[in-house]
Amino acid sequence: MQSSTKNGLFIFLFAVLLLPMVQQYFPLVKSGGLNGYFATAPNIKFSWPKWMNGHFQDSAVSYLNDNTGFRADMIRINNQVEFSLFDKVHSEWRILEGKHNTAYQDVYIYAYTGKDYIGYDSIYCRMKKLRAIQDTLERLGKTVLLIHAPNKAYFYPDDIPDELARTRSATTNLSTYLRVGDSLGIHQADFNGWFMSMKPTCKELLYPRQGFHWSVYGSWLAADSLTKYIERTRIIHIRRPVMGNINHTTKAQGTDDDLAKGFNIIFPVLTEMFSYPEITYSHDTARPKVIYIGDSFLFTWMNSGFMDNTNSQWQIWYYFRYLLNSSNRTPEQTPLGDTDWVQEIEHTDCIIFMYTSRNLARMGDGFIEQAYAHYYPKKVNPEN
Repeated sequence: MQSSTKNGLFIFLFAVLLLPMVQQYFPLVKSGGLNGYFATAPNIKFSWPKWMNGHFQDSAVSYLNDNTGFRADMIRINNQVEFSLFDKVHSEWRILEGKHNTAYQDVYIYAYTGKDYIGYDSIYCRMKKLRAIQDTLERLGKTVLLIHAPNKAYFYPDDIPDELARTRSATTNLSTYLRVGDSLGIHQADFNGWFMSMKPTCKELLYPRQGFHWSVYGSWLAADSLTKYIERTRIIHIRRPVMGNINHTTKAQGTDDDLAKGFNIIFPVLTEMFSYPEITYSHDTARPKVIYIGDSFLFTWMNSGFMDNTNSQWQIWYYFRYLLNSSNRTPEQTPLGDTDWVQEIEHTDCIIFMYTSRNLARMGDGFIEQAYAHYYPKKVNPEN
């Protein structure tokens, strides 16, 4: 090999090795970030005590590693190679890849198989308290509803890895909640069962294989069903969403590929045909005040504008820990903290619980127990 060729190759390799450092201090390219939550190490200020005990060196190494130029791009390349060649998924969400490129978070499968079952007694006691709360609030003119949001593992059971599908039990949190709730007269809507019943005949995608949640289209079907329920229960004509022309595209919008984004790879996991309806609203004027208590399935309604257009006031008590409303839509930004929830309930019309079955072990997140203690202070537990 000629000397000039060797020198050229050396310069090229040196430039490649130098690029990350140049990008770190003098960004040449705007590189996309990684999806998901990643705690990056902060920069550390030098001090002799930290140098002497080694803390400065360790922290500096972590900081430089997390802030290396093109780090996100190199991670995506590595993840793509391992996904394409070895079906290996890198994700903070404990993702399992099933058949037909259907990705699951493990906890959804555990809810489907019954691995997270908390027992009949626990569910009965909680639902008995909820029935008492329902009775009290209805006497105060409030509408109470428990919605069971869909679970991807129920919707695509045949794609679950065989070693997990074989462990399924007939008794799950969802089946027990539904049975106990019906026997006690709890107002509940099984959207999970409804979606499963629509799957064979619905021409639109109800649950994307790339997502955690129901599709944007599916969320609008559910929103329409909820408004009709409130109309019947409160005997009002509520402002309702009306689906018009449906636009079809392979480019995901909203949360339709939120799970696949967490793979942090270069190419799409698979191609799906998504459905995005054009939404208008009826001319009805009733817009009830609503408090929603539940998990992230509520975010599709919040982000689509459904709550803004059908509720005069709304709040999400996310896992009964964080408060979201029309002026604060960022999860975990505002702790529910010392909010006077009793007063908030007195000034609302509807209390809607919505949980997918992966979160039924924690259904209510303590609200039911606290509300029962407030409305029935002399009773520790409801009578059987």
